[in-house]
Amino acid sequence: MADDLTGKLEHLCGKVKEGLGDLLGDRKIEREGRLDQMEGRAEQDAARAEEAMMDANARRLEAQRAKDLNREL
Repeated sequence: MADDLTGKLEHLCGKVKEGLGDLLGDRKIEREGRLDQMEGRAEQDAARAEEAMMDANARRLEAQRAKDLNREL
């Protein structure tokens, strides 16, 4: 299961790593930092998608309950 906080932390660490690589002139560290940032954003996106899916399922269930209740009346 994806975690938004983990994604944010990974993205932030990637920013620091990219900056360090730039400061040191180390292109490999700089690239690794950019990749870490992309992974962090992907983790955040996955967490948000999972949350949106759970919200949608809850709304669907609530709508079905309302329909069933309406039929009973």
